[in-house]
Amino acid sequence: MDLEKNSARFKKTGKKLASDKSFGEIVQSDRDVLKKSEFLSDLFQSLQPYLNDIKKVRCVAIGNFRKDFPATYQFALLLEIIDHINSKNPRDIIVSLYDPIFTKEETIYLETLGERWVIEENFSESNTSDYGSVLYFLPHAPLDLTENILSSECPHLWLANNIVSHTDRYTKAQLYEKYPHLGKLVHYLQPNITPETKKQDSMDDFTTFVPKRKRKNRNNSSKLKVKLPELDYDSIATKFTSCQILTDFDRGKYLKEKPWINSFSDLTLHAVEY
Repeated sequence: MDLEKNSARFKKTGKKLASDKSFGEIVQSDRDVLKKSEFLSDLFQSLQPYLNDIKKVRCVAIGNFRKDFPATYQFALLLEIIDHINSKNPRDIIVSLYDPIFTKEETIYLETLGERWVIEENFSESNTSDYGSVLYFLPHAPLDLTENILSSECPHLWLANNIVSHTDRYTKAQLYEKYPHLGKLVHYLQPNITPETKKQDSMDDFTTFVPKRKRKNRNNSSKLKVKLPELDYDSIATKFTSCQILTDFDRGKYLKEKPWINSFSDLTLHAVEY
């Protein structure tokens, strides 16, 4: 899979770092903040049942982590995740990274981290026999990139933008046509109604008084509505069979208005099943 070719909008920008500290000092400071957060505790607790199976972390779309404020925090999170995995069961975790906007400086820096850190555009782990061995981390990945990975690889643990909220600007039909794999995952997730959604549904079901004149206009307009065709999700050939959200960090509460600002936005840990 040619990520750069198939993801023309695959780029990342953000607030620039402005500090007299070295990059190492900045990252360590970010890690210290993360260590004290409910966000990281929640993530590690949700990952706990899967830790012993993880052999590789695949990180795509992290951006310019040595220069951009959001990406630096994301890189700090990546380091925390790797250390946590090794602390529970020490082993040589492979870290596979790719972003077409990596600078020469960032490429050289990654090379200094050792042989287990690999920059690779095309990822070889694309079969279901060992899909549970890879943790995917895609901070703010564009939809076309996400669709490409879902269609060409077998991501199981998926730490990325919430699939439902990240696609809510599309109708079901639009998503079905443009991003069929994402559309199918959203279809799997939608039956998982949260208490807040149930509350909203009950409010929507409440019938308010509507004047007779307005009711007549409403009835006339309803006759003009066209019934949309049912979407055949079974016709979308996918290897995955279901999806669940392991944590959305208390509906994003642990992510908002924090020192990392918008570095993690609507980050969510999904489990895609095969």
